[in-house]
Amino acid sequence: MDDNRKQAVVPPLSPTLPLPPPRAPEVVGAVSIFPSDPIGVSHGAGTEPTPQSLALTPHLIHANDRSVATLSPDILGFESFVPELRGLRPEALLRALSERYREDPSVSNSLLLQHAINRLTNTGPVGEHLRKEIDKAIEVLHHAPSRRDEGANADDIFYWAYADASFRGASMFGDLPSGWIYWRTPYVGDAMNDVISSLTVTVTSNEVGGNVALFQDAGFVGKYQNYGVTVPPGINGYVQEDVSFVGDDFNDIASSILAIRRFASETRPVSISGLIKPGDITAIVNQFSGISPAGDATITWDLWPTGPTSSHDWHPDDPAKRFIYVLVPITVHTPAPFPDTFAQIRYWVYLYVDDSGRIQGFTEYWGYYVSSCCFLTSCITNDIANALAARIPGTIGQVNALVANAVAVANTGGPYRFTYFLPGKGQFTGSTWDDVTVVAVKR
Repeated sequence: MDDNRKQAVVPPLSPTLPLPPPRAPEVVGAVSIFPSDPIGVSHGAGTEPTPQSLALTPHLIHANDRSVATLSPDILGFESFVPELRGLRPEALLRALSERYREDPSVSNSLLLQHAINRLTNTGPVGEHLRKEIDKAIEVLHHAPSRRDEGANADDIFYWAYADASFRGASMFGDLPSGWIYWRTPYVGDAMNDVISSLTVTVTSNEVGGNVALFQDAGFVGKYQNYGVTVPPGINGYVQEDVSFVGDDFNDIASSILAIRRFASETRPVSISGLIKPGDITAIVNQFSGISPAGDATITWDLWPTGPTSSHDWHPDDPAKRFIYVLVPITVHTPAPFPDTFAQIRYWVYLYVDDSGRIQGFTEYWGYYVSSCCFLTSCITNDIANALAARIPGTIGQVNALVANAVAVANTGGPYRFTYFLPGKGQFTGSTWDDVTVVAVKR
């Protein structure tokens, strides 16, 4: 990091989940941000789990978030743990894994077969003979007996992402298993990172539709392009969207991919900022004395977080859940001769559908971030952090009241089965820092 940078633009805290661009003028006096800046967090409104989180059973969480994470593209040697796969050549390995999936069409076997395919195609174009074996393996994925969840309306949604325009070069395959909402690739792997230039998205005719979104950063963050395919009535076969070039603005920048299933009984997408005004959250925080707003709250998402992405960028270690992530920028006024400094208050809101079919939401985690500069001593910085840690719990009830008002409106259209998220404002292109969009699926 450049220690001579003299502006209040907050640099990314990690390559996975960077801070959003500031929307306010420069904070006077902020000179430089250091990796040692304090970041704090707590579970719920204090250190104890909230009553809402205690009521969440594993079954309820799974019912609300049926997602599958791909095997890490860079993982090697899974054959070592499966005796019948050891030492097999690529063609024989594909045939063995295809037969394994045909006999047991489980998600884990789908993961293994897709990983074996991508390990071959990620390095570049494959020969004709190997291509035929890959095509046969994919046919098995498409036509093996499915284990559908009731009402999932599911058969097949799959994509190919290519390193070159016009569907050439190294490639990556993803197939969303039946009965699941999300197929998530939080990192496309070293071979495919920042090289994707073209894409095909295919949805079979007994699906309602599907989306495949490319994201600039790992972890489904940053700029995105969201390709949606809807299956018209009367189609027999499949509908495919061919994107021969993702465009100059998105060429060679994608680092993560998210496939999302669509449903016949779903509501129209609604952005969270249309239900909860960012200014109302900002107003709650700015009741504190000694601070002033540094811009409106940012509403985004934090999907299946796996804990701190670095020592100074805290996120919950709660990979079974999707969160609405709210960041409120503030300026903290400090006594002379110390300059005012930038800080953030953060809330992680969990949205779910309960057993009665009603949408519920509450703040499951809260946190803060305090920047420092060469003029701020550690004791002043720690005083600010301690003050925020003491005050934030008093705001949780008010934030939850805003969430409750929003879901009360949404529940007039229920009962529901679950909700799912779309990036940003639900448009074809944008940034995850723009908003987060929710869709509810009716019973």
